[in-house]
Order: sequence, then C-alpha cells, then structure tokens
Amino acid sequence: LFTSNFLYSQPFAIGETSITFTDQARNNRTVPTEIFYPAITAGVNTTAATGQHCVVAFGHGFLISYSQYVWLANALVPLGYIVAFPDTETGFPNHGDFGGDIAFLVNAIQNEGSISSSIFFGAVGNTSAIGGHSMGGGASFLGANSNNTINALFNFAAAETNPSAIAAAANVLVPTLIFEASNDCVTPSAGNTGDMYDNLSTSCNNLITITGASHCQFANSDFICTLGEISCSPSISQAAQESAVLEYLVPFLNLHLKNDCQSADTFNNIITNPSNSTVQSNCLLSNNLMVSITNPPTVI
Repeated sequence: LFTSNFLYSQPFAIGETSITFTDQARNNRTVPTEIFYPAITAGVNTTAATGQHCVVAFGHGFLISYSQYVWLANALVPLGYIVAFPDTETGFPNHGDFGGDIAFLVNAIQNEGSISSSIFFGAVGNTSAIGGHSMGGGASFLGANSNNTINALFNFAAAETNPSAIAAAANVLVPTLIFEASNDCVTPSAGNTGDMYDNLSTSCNNLITITGASHCQFANSDFICTLGEISCSPSISQAAQESAVLEYLVPFLNLHLKNDCQSADTFNNIITNPSNSTVQSNCLLSNNLMVSITNPPTVI
C-alpha cells in the first residue's frame, strides 16, 4: 500500500542555476548542466525552497537544445521537482556517453544536497527519475540499464541508439513510462519505442501513444526537427500534446518518487480510461492488482 507523504501540488517558484559537474569515474568528464528547482522566489541562483525535492534528469534530442524542454521544468518544478538538463553531446553525439551523463546527474545533484556551500544544501531528496526525448530518450534507457539508484524512467519518442536502447530495455529495473506520437515518421514505433516497451520486464511498464501528436512537438519549436518531419505533421497543437504528456507523467512521478496514494488512483484511472491516446500497460497499481491492457480503442 502507498502512503501520502507529500502534497499533490505545491506552488513553488522556479529558480535556475548552471553547474558544471565532473564525473571522476569517467576520466573526469565534465557535464555542464542547466538546473531548474523549487525556490523561495523566482530567478537565477535564488534560494532553494525548504524541503526534500525529487530529482529529474532529462536528455535533449539530436541537435535540439535543452532550452526546448523548459516547458517540462515549468510544469514539474512548482510541484516540488528539481529538473536537470545535461548540456552535452550537442553535436555529433556519443549515445553511451550521453546516457552516462543523464544517469550521473542524479547522484551529482543529490550530493549537492549535502554540501554546505551549495545552493541545494539540505534541499535534495533521495528519489529520482531519468528521461529524455528522441536521442535523449534512447540514451535514458542506456542510463537506466541495470541502474538501481533511480526510481523511475520516462521518455518521449525514444530513438534507437548505439549501443542499443532496445537491448538496454531488458535490464531496466524501475517503473517505466514511454510516450510516442501517432504522427511520428522520425522515430516510428517499430524499431524504436514499441520494441523498447516490448523488451521491458519490470512490474510497471506503460506505453502511451498520443493521438495526433508528432515527434517534434515533445520539444518546443525547433526548425531542424520540424524540417525532418515535414511529411508527417501533427493534427493537435503543441499545447495539447504537452497537456496529454503531463496528464500521465505527473501522477506517474508523484506515485513512484513521492509514494503518493492519490496519484496511484489517478494514474490507475487514466491508464484504464485513456483520453486522446491509446495505452499498453502492465502495471502494479496501488490496490496490488496487476492490470494488463493491450491496444484498447482510442478514446477521443
């Protein structure tokens, strides 16, 4: 059974800071990072809000700046999440290194919580999730591969990577929420998200296909990405696509990072009664009932 230890919604202001971390375990690799966090007042380097805030590390898509995902931080930070974007692999990428960066940031930021000189001193909780979009989505599987330091994995239109994200999915140890778009000709389900989902074996796996959504609308306006999907434009707005993501993502994260029982019920309801999407799920829910849903009819 789950207990509710956190408020479902907390109106935190959004702080922002830039930190370049060094991963000594990977030949002192530097990982410049943009971090958005719950703050007492909004702004750059403002004081972090009191509390133990969950960590979310998120990887950008190929040739897409982290700044195109600030919409995600704007949604999660007010609810009590620290959202970190590694600003690495921005050119010709090394997928393995990027997956390592995403995973590394969780421990790096949690360590900041114990450093008295850090802006995050005393403000970082011990639960976390990693995620990403497209290339970053595939890299998030690499980061989650056999990783027992995180609590959940989520991604948007994840792309197959080298090394293989599909193969890495078999070694994911945590609840996983995968989003894909019905109008995606950049990373179609076969060979990408669909195969990653099929290769998962954890007790809570979910694949959400958003009707009318496109690959690039998981990020804010990006010319290069949009040019790549000129033959498969969306039939819903970007605002509607982001709203559809958050309808599933917020209760998923609140459930698995905050152990919130209300969110368990909310997530249960949305995956069994999907809105503007189709759902495949094999998820252990709050009432300890294993629910299996395969290709239900789209609900509009």
